[in-house]
Order: sequence, then structure tokens, then C-alpha cells
Amino acid sequence: MGRIKKGILGGFSGKVGSVVGASWRGIDYMRGLPRKSTKAATAAQLAQQNKMALFRGFLLGVDDIIETCFQNIGKHTRMNDALSYNMLNSIEGTYPEQSINFKQLLFSKGELRGAWSPKAISNESNAIDFSWENGNLMPLCSAEDRVILVVYDPVQNHFCKLKKAALRADKMARIILPKSSKGHLVHCYISFYSENRNLASTNEYIGQVVVA
Repeated sequence: MGRIKKGILGGFSGKVGSVVGASWRGIDYMRGLPRKSTKAATAAQLAQQNKMALFRGFLLGVDDIIETCFQNIGKHTRMNDALSYNMLNSIEGTYPEQSINFKQLLFSKGELRGAWSPKAISNESNAIDFSWENGNLMPLCSAEDRVILVVYDPVQNHFCKLKKAALRADKMARIILPKSSKGHLVHCYISFYSENRNLASTNEYIGQVVVA
């Protein structure tokens, strides 16, 4: 129902029939309701909708990391930038057989240096041990950079994260997974974050590991 704000000669807000009244910067205006399209969606539109469906809920599992660490784009919100990037770069297959390319997945993107020769192994029950080399330490590769570990279990559709797993100088860190992940083949990622400079590295895909 519409509401008249300034008497019968004034503007109105709300919907009256097929017309919507509103105000913008003190200017009253009316617009018609959008009409539903009767055209069937094209294959490209369906593929784009499917990409959106694949990633929108999926990336919420690492939204706290994205909001801090997805940097150097800045066109929209960091979540929207991450969504746009992954829809463009982290999909494999063709519609309707599209799926996420976990090797290409990015949830952290920035100027910090990554790790040299990162590795992940699981020898103890429900634990994954990460290791890496640092090379020469410098402003964009500081000993004090925080290590972020991310493991995704596709069987349970679940992320396990450790945002302050260690310092870069430690060259090793461990993440403990739920007991329900035992025996599952999981995807492993590592990235770094400089807390004092608010700079992140681009996350690196280490590979798949069977959880002991």
C-alpha cells in the first residue's frame, strides 16, 4: 500500500497497483514495477547462475579470512571481489557439469611473499603437519608474519581453519581436525598475514592429504 506524505498533491511512497513511489535527495518520483522476463535463460546465463550457486555459500566458510586477507582489488566488498575472482578463475568443467577447481581457489590475495616448498603430511591421528622454507627474510617476508592454515574436507563440506598457527620463522605448524575427518582426502592451503602492516599473501594450494 502506498502512503501520501504531503497531501493529495504531494509525492507518495510504496506501491500502488503497478507503480512504486519513492524519494531520492528530496525529489519525489514514480517508477513502474519490473516485468518478469518470458525469455528462457541462455546456456551462458545458466552457467553463470550455477557458478554463483557453487561459490556463494561455499566462500562463507572462509569469510573471516576473506574480510581480512583478500586485498589489492577493492572494486567492491572483499567478499564480492573474492566471489567474482573465483567465479572467473576457479571453475572447471562446462555447465551443467561445473565444479570448483580447488587448486585455483583463492581466499587470500596480497603483496606478502608466500612460502618456499610448502608441504603437508598427516602421520598422527587427526593432525596435519605443515612445513615450509622462507628464503631471505625482508619487509614482505618477515619472520613475524602470522601463518594461516586452511583445510577443506569435501566429504563433510567443512573448512577447518587456524589463523594464528605459527610465525613464518617457525617453518612448521600443526592443525587438528575433527575426529570425523579421519581417513578423508582433504585439500590443504597455507598463507601469511602481517598483523602490524595489515598485509596478506596470496594463499598457496599444497595438495591433498589423507587424514590419519
